[in-house]
Amino acid sequence: MKVLLLNPPYPFEECPAPPFGLMSLAAYLEDNAIEVRIEDYVVNAFSEKRAKEVISSFSPDVIGASAVTMNVKKALKILKSYKDINPDLIAVFGGPHATFDATNMLLHYPFIDVIVRGEGELTFLELLSNIKNQESYKNIAGISYRTKDNEIIHNPNRDFIQDINILPYPARHLIQISKYRALGFPINMVTSRGCPFTCIFCVGSKMVGRKVRYFDTNRVVDEFEMLSTMKFKQINIVDDLFTSHKSRCIEICKEIKVRGINHPWTAFARVDTVSLDLLEHMKDAGCTLLCFGIESGNQEILDRVKKNITLEKCKEAIAMCKEVGITAMTSYIIGLPGETEETVQKTLEFAKELSDTYGFHILAPFPGTEVREMKDFYKIEILTEDWALYDANRAVSATPWISPQRINEIVEGFNNSIKDYVTVLEQRYSNGGKLSKEEKELITSMHSSEFVREIIVNELVELYPGSSLDNSANPKEDFINFLSQRMNFSKEDIHEEINKLVDLQCIDFISKDNKIYPLWK
Repeated sequence: MKVLLLNPPYPFEECPAPPFGLMSLAAYLEDNAIEVRIEDYVVNAFSEKRAKEVISSFSPDVIGASAVTMNVKKALKILKSYKDINPDLIAVFGGPHATFDATNMLLHYPFIDVIVRGEGELTFLELLSNIKNQESYKNIAGISYRTKDNEIIHNPNRDFIQDINILPYPARHLIQISKYRALGFPINMVTSRGCPFTCIFCVGSKMVGRKVRYFDTNRVVDEFEMLSTMKFKQINIVDDLFTSHKSRCIEICKEIKVRGINHPWTAFARVDTVSLDLLEHMKDAGCTLLCFGIESGNQEILDRVKKNITLEKCKEAIAMCKEVGITAMTSYIIGLPGETEETVQKTLEFAKELSDTYGFHILAPFPGTEVREMKDFYKIEILTEDWALYDANRAVSATPWISPQRINEIVEGFNNSIKDYVTVLEQRYSNGGKLSKEEKELITSMHSSEFVREIIVNELVELYPGSSLDNSANPKEDFINFLSQRMNFSKEDIHEEINKLVDLQCIDFISKDNKIYPLWK
């Protein structure tokens, strides 16, 4: 059995990480003797030619894709391309959007054969064991499918995995990790699954359950230690709520210290799950930043969206972070039920007062969220079902008290102020002006990311014709000369950036067929 998994494109502006869900699924399948390949179209360009080459070289039996709402259209387009090339492939779709929009997807996209809902590992493996016998599909919990008579069937949900320690480490070897490292993006890991909260704008608790299930402490720190050797600037712990269990959180931090691991990391937290002693342990173990979803500066809106926090608690948590030296990144959602011009302004003021580091998104009522399923109750008007617009950067819904145009205007104004600030820093940097250490790091990392992005998008490493072993004294210099003819960077900048990529072990030079080529490691 061979399974091809597809990771659809995701905007670089959103700082994508290696596809954690697909890597976790792939690892579990590999542990069960399934041969797996991942095609990652975040850091590789999709083309019909590439798809044909993949099918020809790998010959998959089953093809699977996973997507969130904002890139589901791209995922469907790519999945259809593969299915058109080989109609005998069984096409499986998963992820949060497919889980909560299964009927529409099966109704409107006939090339999808099966949808795997919720946690994918156990369901997908059982499906593969019965993939040739559709009669047996009726016994597989957690799938939706179309019968031979075009009837859409939704089997009962599968129970969540009780002991997630049965799952292996994600199959990071199936991804070109070096491209993510080159872009300056962090590497992700999880220490638990589940979220005990039921915010009306989120599907987290529906997708992975309200009961938090934990990986063993030693396993967590073993993985953390391994990731700390991979030359990523930062490790992101992307649990829905890393701080849900205080004593366990402290235990992990202590184990990191005992092993002498020194690597910066970040996590997600709630303001009502942190305390001064917990934050001190986290800081001591290398935590540099905590992300808090504050959502609104208006208490009535917080209560309405079932956030179950208070503005006073927000102030206390951020003050404790400042006391121990952890950066508190706070985020807000504009356009929640009850939003008015006055509540928006209150949120803007609260954000500015609360933390130096904050950002805004616009409400996107994703399939499966309570705010979408009860839109009439919450007085939310859905403006579009063009899923590509559901990036939380523009209004796709409206409340009766403030126009979507006004919400867009406010958030665009905030984002433009950040762009203007960065532009000023760039000009000062170019003119040899003085920058703080943090400002200089910001500008240089942005330049490096732009350079790497151009190399990846234009496939310049792959297009390089190679340096002759006989004529080239320095193949790296030959490659730099090649790049200088195709990029809007000075030769000096290209030289510096390529040296960085070599030092970070992102690019290596190999000998093949009497030539030397650069290669993503």
